[in-house]
Amino acid sequence: MAERPDIVLVMTDQQRHDQIGYASDGPLQTPTIDALAAAGVVFETAYSGSTTCVPARTSLMTGLLDHRAPYDAPYALHQGTWTLAHALRAAGYETALIGKMHFSPIRADHGFEHVRSCEHLDAYTVPAAEQPELDHYHDWLAEAGLPDWRYEVPKGARAPYIYDEATHPTSWVRDQTIDFLRNRSGDRPLFLVVSFPHPHPPLHPPARYARRYDPDDCVIDPAWASVNDGLPRRFRKLTAQDDALQRRVDPERLPHHRQRLAYTYGLITQIDDALADIVDHLTLERTFLFFTSDHGDFAGHRGLVRKVPWLPFDDLARVPCFATGGVVAGGRREAAPMQSFDFVATALSFAGVEPEQDDLDARDLRGVLTDPAASVAPDRTVFSAISMRCPMARRGRYKYIRLLGWGQEVLFDVETDPEESVNLIGGDDVAEIHAELSAAVDREVAVLKDRPGP
Repeated sequence: MAERPDIVLVMTDQQRHDQIGYASDGPLQTPTIDALAAAGVVFETAYSGSTTCVPARTSLMTGLLDHRAPYDAPYALHQGTWTLAHALRAAGYETALIGKMHFSPIRADHGFEHVRSCEHLDAYTVPAAEQPELDHYHDWLAEAGLPDWRYEVPKGARAPYIYDEATHPTSWVRDQTIDFLRNRSGDRPLFLVVSFPHPHPPLHPPARYARRYDPDDCVIDPAWASVNDGLPRRFRKLTAQDDALQRRVDPERLPHHRQRLAYTYGLITQIDDALADIVDHLTLERTFLFFTSDHGDFAGHRGLVRKVPWLPFDDLARVPCFATGGVVAGGRREAAPMQSFDFVATALSFAGVEPEQDDLDARDLRGVLTDPAASVAPDRTVFSAISMRCPMARRGRYKYIRLLGWGQEVLFDVETDPEESVNLIGGDDVAEIHAELSAAVDREVAVLKDRPGP
């Protein structure tokens, strides 16, 4: 067999598909990411398996839509389940995970030999003080004599970051990754996951990144909420968030919202700088590097901030995504819809490993990445948010969403209506695609109904 490439997955948390330099029309700067993407293949229409963290990460580890993977409450992947890490480790790869994956328990074994975890502790159902074991970042802070700002310091998550920049989670992930790369023997090919916990809140960049962007340049318009006006009643109620006004754009607090967006941009640029240092320790010529996020963020769109409701509008379901490295014939963009968890089947293919199961939802895109004449199939149906009970299916220009239990559904032509504001259901000219996407969702929902809930 020819020399197998190193495989590196770089992830962020809660980063919109357009919160990246090459896709942004705002002030955001990500020069390292832009250069890596330009040398690779950019997937312009990539969809996550879910609109929330744990299910999306399950898909990225298994190549399955998360409702088809064995999980424990709440949605956490069951230990012992087949994962890409288990498969590559069995095939002779050295496997390492540094950063956030939101496993439960935090230190669950999913096939990684080397793990240095850094989590958002308040995302767990058991309070941090009651957890039998926390993440490696907590242990590292304790060894440095620092109380864990996440739960041991009142208002410890405020901006700017309260400790020295070197102790920030992004810096920690960077330094732990570089330390690992410097000290590994290199006698085996590598599968490495570098998973930054940000720009997911808390929005607390270190001081120099907190000042990086002028809030007045970070646009949020209260009028964006009007795109919800023509949707069915339940969709309007969910996007109104009348019982959770902290999730709404408040016209009287626009400076606050814009400051929060400026902090988000600062965190993304901090990640970009950290990635520049990490890449210096990779041999890109023999690496398959894949970049994505677990899901997006409303960021003021639809009149909402953060990620609730978990409806699979493109704000949440669509993610930044590209592949690069010496094994990729780059300099291209692919417009057809694909799934970010196609990474799993593609990584297996690059490694020369056959999956144990023959029903992966992920598709092998190695041919697309290595042959400049190949393209993503334009007629594929991609999915998101099935286990969140608001399943989405997209094929070509059409996108369908259903609210389970409410009998309400929408169909958009996202080429002519990128804001997803005009529900086409009922039109004779879309009756066929409506029926096909509805039937595709029916098939996936049948699987969901046949398994116990989280």
